[in-house]
Amino acid sequence: MSKYKITLSYDGYPFGGWQIQPNTSSIQGHLQQVFELLIGEPITVIGSGRTDAGVHAKKQVAHFETEKELPSTFLDDANSKLPSEIRLLSIEKVEANFHARFSAVQKTYHYHISTAPVLSPFECRYRTHLYYEMDLENLQQALKYFIGTHDFSSFANERGTPCSPIKTLHALNYVPEGDGKFRLEFTGNGFLYKMVRNLVGTLVYVARGKLSLKELSDLIEAKNRRLAPPPAPPQGLFLTSVEYK
Repeated sequence: MSKYKITLSYDGYPFGGWQIQPNTSSIQGHLQQVFELLIGEPITVIGSGRTDAGVHAKKQVAHFETEKELPSTFLDDANSKLPSEIRLLSIEKVEANFHARFSAVQKTYHYHISTAPVLSPFECRYRTHLYYEMDLENLQQALKYFIGTHDFSSFANERGTPCSPIKTLHALNYVPEGDGKFRLEFTGNGFLYKMVRNLVGTLVYVARGKLSLKELSDLIEAKNRRLAPPPAPPQGLFLTSVEYK
């Protein structure tokens, strides 16, 4: 049995998310369908994480196992059959103990926002347009409240098997991009379900003056999702990198 690691990029807009679901087009589903066609045996593709519907990935990582040795043309063969919104960037054979999810030590997400009066229709799938007046200096002050190791229960939606809400954010940066656009960069050792979108939604509330910094601190300590603002929309979110030892 051989194990292969793949790095891929995808536009999440047309899909119902990473994970296979009934009657829904998924990234995992398309990968498995194409791989099974090319390899000729059942294939299970395991991702580093399950992105939601409409969320994108610049560099997602996954693995799969097969009884066969793959030809050097496999990457090109797969890309020729996958939807144009999904592209394999690389494939390599790895040791048996590699796991795309459990071997990961750090991930980075970017969330793209525009506060410009008009957002180009060519950007609307990849950037969230906020029409509100926002205090971006206040937003930047709020970032430091999340950096470090915290219980992020107030910023996690429930899904499946519970996991530890204790996560470490190594970095959280505000990056201006000009013309009323900016992005928020999150780097951490792991992320809970919808955690990044929930954090962005909360930061937007701070920037709009709907949540004070004192209330933000209290919200973190409350460890209660029901007290937090709603999540930001999915289209501005990109998984940009997954790192391994």
